Amino acid sequence: MFPASIRDETTGIGAGLSVVAPQIDQRTAERIAREHYGIEARATPLLGEKDSNFRLDTEGGPSSFLKVLSPGENAAVSSMHTQALLHTERRAPSLPLPRILPTLDGLADFRLGVGAGDERTVRLTSFSYGRAQSGGERTVAQRRGTGVLMAHLQDALADFEHPAADHETSWDLRGVAGLRPALAALRDAAQRRRVEQSLDRFETWLAPRLTTLPFQVVHNDFGGDNILVDPDEPDRITALIDFGDMVRTARLFDVAIGAAYQLGADEDPLAGGLDVLAGYASVKRLSEAEVALLPIAIETRMAMRVLIPEWRAERFPERRAYITRNSATVWHQFDRLDRGSRDEIATRIANACNA
Repeated sequence: MFPASIRDETTGIGAGLSVVAPQIDQRTAERIAREHYGIEARATPLLGEKDSNFRLDTEGGPSSFLKVLSPGENAAVSSMHTQALLHTERRAPSLPLPRILPTLDGLADFRLGVGAGDERTVRLTSFSYGRAQSGGERTVAQRRGTGVLMAHLQDALADFEHPAADHETSWDLRGVAGLRPALAALRDAAQRRRVEQSLDRFETWLAPRLTTLPFQVVHNDFGGDNILVDPDEPDRITALIDFGDMVRTARLFDVAIGAAYQLGADEDPLAGGLDVLAGYASVKRLSEAEVALLPIAIETRMAMRVLIPEWRAERFPERRAYITRNSATVWHQFDRLDRGSRDEIATRIANACNA
């Protein structure tokens, strides 16, 4: 596998999550825009987990999105993400994705020296408008549209190849066994046991079957923070953003992630995920083997959603509130789903996949 540039020696968690670097300031962002893109713009910082992100606004021109990646991100992997966006634009230009804007020298991205031993990838794209799906009303049509978009994006990426496509990323379900040392970050014994059970199920039932599953490069982070919708027409998805977790992995995992992020906080949390699966199935079908493993894959992603943030919050306590902002909801989902029958859950998932 493509080596990560920096990895935590205990947990194997990669640099993108185990390193927090100083943010690029507004003035530097404006200088980058001017010197490398020929754009005189006002830079507005945007929230990001690890990268420095800015909205660039010009007098009378369209806005754009400047991303200066964390120095912990491998340059070849960042290049893979850029090339995947270019590939998708050629294969499926109608998909609502950011468009790469080249530098004055025609580069799709470039490396910027920020300080001694600190070099970062810079990428400029068109600005994506809309509100985060996670920040407002969610509708059945919106969730089904999420599944439809995922299926079309998978089709567009089906023939995409890159030397770094097989890199290691902490959010790839394939490597979940390597997260076991991070279990110590879960101070609550019951929560720690629950996550451990999920990892056990993955290793017992899913991991041995990985080699039989279809693999391709996938988005790998189809969550509500990365899906933008029209605030006036919430059924309409306006953009999919954040390609920073892209990797070649089991196609099944991409679908499981999309379903896991749409689970609700009510009495029937599974219903939202089923809408995504039904939307996906309206475009393409998973194999019987993939459908049978989908419940375990969804549960595994849920476990990762509480385990990795807790480990990161312990390492960066000043950012705990932001890092663990979704954890309470995921624990509620675990509680609700654990009250039901695993067989019933599997049946409902299979029915949605074959709708």
